[in-house]
Amino acid sequence: MEQFINYINFMSPVAWLVFSMTVLLSATLISFNKQKKQLILQSMTIQSLQQDLHALANAAVGVGGRVLKIERQQRNQTTTASVNEECNQTVKSNAPVEFYNDSNQPYEQAIRMAQKGVDAETIANVTGLSQSETQLVCVMHRLDKAS
Repeated sequence: MEQFINYINFMSPVAWLVFSMTVLLSATLISFNKQKKQLILQSMTIQSLQQDLHALANAAVGVGGRVLKIERQQRNQTTTASVNEECNQTVKSNAPVEFYNDSNQPYEQAIRMAQKGVDAETIANVTGLSQSETQLVCVMHRLDKAS
């Protein structure tokens, strides 16, 4: 040990420079390897999140389609009920409950606007829907165009 300390004390400046550069290079390589491993893990996480987002968007598109289908069915039932009511000519004291009304369709209006390329903020202002709802409509429209 004492010999090593004596050797260090008598090293030339060039030897010190080489020794310092070697230590610095080793530390840099170790840091680089750690960062490389972190980058690989982050890349895998991003890929997994992208797949999850795509699956959620597809599910949202499916749910949106089902909601529109149910709204159409309700509209048809309301129309059929009113036609039957007129045919029977029975007068009720209470007004019938209206399940579907074109003025109550902000989602359909939002979809039409998104298909025309209107941004989510404008759609939210016009339809009265929340920002998150209009952003979802825009994302669903974008996915429909991409596929």
